[in-house]
Parts: sequence; C-alpha cells; structure tokens
Amino acid sequence: MVWPEQNGRIFVARDGGGHAIRTGRAGPAARGLARAAMRLDAPALRDILEMSVTDRGVISAWEEVIMPVLIGVGERYAATKRFIEVEHILSRGVTEVLGSVARPPSSQIPRVLLAAADEEQHTLPLEALAAALAQAGVSSRLLGARVPAQALADAIARTGPAVLVVWSQLPGTADPAQWSYVLSGRHRPLLVAAAGPGWQRDSLPEEVTLLGSLAEAVQLVSAVAVPVDRPR
Repeated sequence: MVWPEQNGRIFVARDGGGHAIRTGRAGPAARGLARAAMRLDAPALRDILEMSVTDRGVISAWEEVIMPVLIGVGERYAATKRFIEVEHILSRGVTEVLGSVARPPSSQIPRVLLAAADEEQHTLPLEALAAALAQAGVSSRLLGARVPAQALADAIARTGPAVLVVWSQLPGTADPAQWSYVLSGRHRPLLVAAAGPGWQRDSLPEEVTLLGSLAEAVQLVSAVAVPVDRPR
C-alpha cells in the first residue's frame, strides 16, 4: 500500500539530529512544505499545499509533495520522539486543503462510502481519496475515524453505496472479523475494498479487493461508482 499516513510509528527509525525533515528525492515543493512545517508556518504551509493541488491535481500532489513530507515527519518522530507539533500542523493543513477541493454538485447522490476501520484514528489517506474522487467528478461520503463494524453496516443499509472503502493504518485495527458485517448484509456494495498498510491480503475475505495506490483506488472506485448512463 502506498498511502502512508502521518503517523511515523510504522516506519523504520533513522538516527539523526537537527531539525530538518528528509524528503528523499522529492522536489522543491516537498522541501518547501517540510521547511514550513518545521517552522510551524501555517500560512506558508497552506500556500504550498494549495498551489500543489491546483497545479498537479490531488493524486500527484499527494504522492509527490504531501506523502514524502508525512513520511519524513514520521521518521523524525521515530528517531527522536519529538516533533508531534509539526505532525499536527501539517496534518491540519492537509485536511483543510483537501477539504477545500471543489465537490460535485449536491444533486449527485454519493455512491461511495469511505470509513476508517474500528479504532483506526488515521484518516488523511481517505481525505485524499475523497478529494481525488471529487476531482474525477465522483461524490463520496466520508464517515471518518473509528467506525465500528455495526455502525458501518448500518450506514450501508441506510445509504446503499455501490462502493465501500475501509482504511486501516496499523495491524492492530485490521481485524478481519469486521468484514462479516459488510459481506453478510442485504445491501452489500458492488465493490468492497480494503486500503492501508494495516490489511494483509492473506487475511482478507476473497470478496474484498485490496487497493494499491491512490491512483488505482480512484480508477477502480470511479469505474464502479459512475453509472454507465451518466457521462463522466
């Protein structure tokens, strides 16, 4: 899975001092975002994020600018147990900018349901997916963090989505038993998908699709969610 979240606890720690965030081979936008985050410069951080999303689109902005910095902050935390404040201001800025991406008209009924697994608190990748789908003209409902299996089943029964995506960042939240509530219901979506590094292919029911990249998720979800009689 290549949607790493802001929580660096899943990454390998590196020794290192100073106050720089490593961004690997990422370009100047990612480096600028990392510097703004370390300075806790929220306005500059937001400017870079907005420009990246506008110029590149959500998918490229996420993969080329946001993701390298999230990984870098996570690695700094793993090495030093510091910079939580940097993680928080960066996450807040990403959430605000992704949330500001124009959504499809309210007349379009959302046929995609996005949720974090039970006890899973990380939602930034789902916010990126919601924003990327919006840019592709696909409306979605995002339930957010820590959605119990029964609540998820109830939401499916009430909204009848064509697609369900459940995110798990950490193995501790990837309980395969959660899927039984979805797969056994009368309103089972056409596409039931798992996303995030918490899920393991061999522990998922065969009816559940494991998504890879954000781009793949947008492509698969859009193909199912957009009715064939409606132009894209």
